[in-house]
Amino acid sequence: MDRNYIVQLKQILTTESLSQQELAKRLGVSFATLNRWLNNHAVPHKKRIEQISRFHREIVGYGSLTAQDVRRIISEANNYKKGSIWTAIENQQNLQDDLILEHTYNSTTIEGTTFTKKQTEAVIFDKLTIKDKALIEHLDVVNYSTVLRKIFKREFPQKITEDVIREIHRLLMQGVREDGGVYSKHQRGIRGADIMPTHPQDIPEEMGRLIRQWNSKKQKNIHAIAKFHSDFELIHPFGDGNGRVGRLIMVLQCQNQNYAPAIIENARKAEYYEVLEYAQRKNENPFVQFLVEEMKRTFKIIKKYL
Repeated sequence: MDRNYIVQLKQILTTESLSQQELAKRLGVSFATLNRWLNNHAVPHKKRIEQISRFHREIVGYGSLTAQDVRRIISEANNYKKGSIWTAIENQQNLQDDLILEHTYNSTTIEGTTFTKKQTEAVIFDKLTIKDKALIEHLDVVNYSTVLRKIFKREFPQKITEDVIREIHRLLMQGVREDGGVYSKHQRGIRGADIMPTHPQDIPEEMGRLIRQWNSKKQKNIHAIAKFHSDFELIHPFGDGNGRVGRLIMVLQCQNQNYAPAIIENARKAEYYEVLEYAQRKNENPFVQFLVEEMKRTFKIIKKYL
């Protein structure tokens, strides 16, 4: 059996200069249990191994990113920054369709839609209804692809404003919810995270501040985009659809800055949530690295058409 968790535990102890008692407390186990794991006298449960791996990534992996690493990652993003990308997306129907399918499938599946990629394609392009699938799933996919199409055709203003964000949400929620485009009046939760989003009374103020900060930035690079997404998801202004809205705003921001859009894969959903929460708790550097990796993958799709 793979004993990689033992190496990870030892690296965490060394990197953080923790005692075994301190590490046991942070993992939520007894000193005796941790000692058995370290000495290979017992094997952690699968969930515990996943917890150790996450903790290791946060302490040893994410924490090891230097300022020089971040500068290199931001510089790498410039390889996927070309004005010709968005001209091609706007004018080439096949490329546009490929990206719409890829982005819609992954983004809606992250939020729980159960269509396969082929079924998503049939719903978007062939206007088919998939048997035994809920109407709301069809609407989620159709609405998302509609907003993407509008972005690709440059039907939204270049400047990011609250009105633009509200309109994206309104379009996403058509036929799904009656509060499309309206900030929530209720407390919300963020799936899979212990962080509490902004109190409903403070949403207008926080959204106004977020937009002003973005529009005042002279350098809107991939780090700034990652920071905006992290902050937006922490505010969590709407009753539902915040993840989808946030990822669509990123597409719009990438378009405005001539970056290839970063399409976040459903296969990397857990990692996406992890680096996003890390960004909200500590810093955006691992999230920037994650986005550039996804941007690189998207660029490979686009490159075939350039």
